[in-house]
Amino acid sequence: MEIGAPMASAYLLGNPDHYTSHKFQTVFWKSYVSEVLQSWEDDNPSEDTENISATLKNKVMVCKSKDGYTPYSTVMDYTHHALKYEDMNLYDWIRLSRKKPIPKPKPNKIKN
Repeated sequence: MEIGAPMASAYLLGNPDHYTSHKFQTVFWKSYVSEVLQSWEDDNPSEDTENISATLKNKVMVCKSKDGYTPYSTVMDYTHHALKYEDMNLYDWIRLSRKKPIPKPKPNKIKN
């Protein structure tokens, strides 16, 4: 098997075999579509809508908190966002939002 000079030099220098200038966010559209279909008010739902909504199930992660258990999903992040993000569309929300854990407060040490 033959390789080209650029690939051979990249291998010898320990460089990766590909480069990318962008990082992409994975999105599972089914959960967002399911949320929209649940809130859609239609007096005469068509058969297609019933079939779609029957196949789309909401999946949530359950997190333990001080007060008990709390459901969590990425759809809830968008639907319950702060008022200052009210004008942000879903595409921009997914593209720009990042999750970071909230650090636990350090216990105060009492010096005697």
